[in-house]
Amino acid sequence: MLTNALCILLHLFLYRLLILIRIVILALFLEWRVRHPNNDAIWLWGMSVVCEIWFAFSWLLDQLPKLCPINRATDLNVLKDKFETPSLSNPTGKSDLPGIDVFVSTADPEKEPPLVTANTILSILAADYPVEKLSCYVSDDGGALLTFEAMAEAASFANIWVPFCRKHGVEPRNPESYFNLKRDPYKNKVKPDFVKDRRRVKREYDEFKVRINSLPDSIRRRSDAYHAREEIKAMKLQKQHKDDEPVESVKIAKATWMADGTHWPGTWLNSAPEHSRGDHAGIIQVLVWLQTVHVIVQAVWMITLIFKPCVGGSGNCVRFSYCYC
Repeated sequence: MLTNALCILLHLFLYRLLILIRIVILALFLEWRVRHPNNDAIWLWGMSVVCEIWFAFSWLLDQLPKLCPINRATDLNVLKDKFETPSLSNPTGKSDLPGIDVFVSTADPEKEPPLVTANTILSILAADYPVEKLSCYVSDDGGALLTFEAMAEAASFANIWVPFCRKHGVEPRNPESYFNLKRDPYKNKVKPDFVKDRRRVKREYDEFKVRINSLPDSIRRRSDAYHAREEIKAMKLQKQHKDDEPVESVKIAKATWMADGTHWPGTWLNSAPEHSRGDHAGIIQVLVWLQTVHVIVQAVWMITLIFKPCVGGSGNCVRFSYCYC
């Protein structure tokens, strides 16, 4: 630790020395430029000198914060003392942390596998934060049924994964990362039922992955079956209305069907009017239309702070992010 501190101080000293040398050279150069005007092109000389002085001043302003850098570090104990410790304003010690909404944006389930998105959602839901104050929203700009059903599967698996994470304090909170760890998963685990719970959750996660990976074929087969049924219905109706005329083939738009037997309101597998990619706005776009610029800036800022660490699956990702608020 001491060696690292000395190295940082040495690097900072050398950097400051280099900046000082550059400032001296720059000042001497500007002095020479001012003392030696070009009388044959005085206006061109004046403009160039003004630009050089302006760029020198801009460079100096850019260097000032770097001369005395500030290194900030998060302290979760301070956060706990402020919001989760009994006090005069909070005698019961109930968590007084603010509510946080996390937006996860996706656009194309073919380029962004639903399993990756589902793991991100699970790591956010399993974060070490009061359950009633943490909400996660998925903004699918592609409007795909595959993303919708994958998120429904993720919500179902979260009923198993989130209690397991909170009970045993596992890290990371991303299930794919956790089950692919190279280190011993049983190290420092003292609860006797951890092995049993881990095996159960691992089995459930493997089944969850199989369901997620089989969704594209399942949706396509279901849509084909409903489409064939609709074509048969249309042909029967045509026969009833035209008894003596030859029956022509009926053309029906090939819709994408949900599991409850209704048309998917978003993007269909086979594009159709009002069901093509780009026809349906995601949550972020709706916020841009309906809210003020201030709210949007806050939303994007929270995405930058929260989403990136949650991809890795840290249980304290939300608390760490809030320390910078």
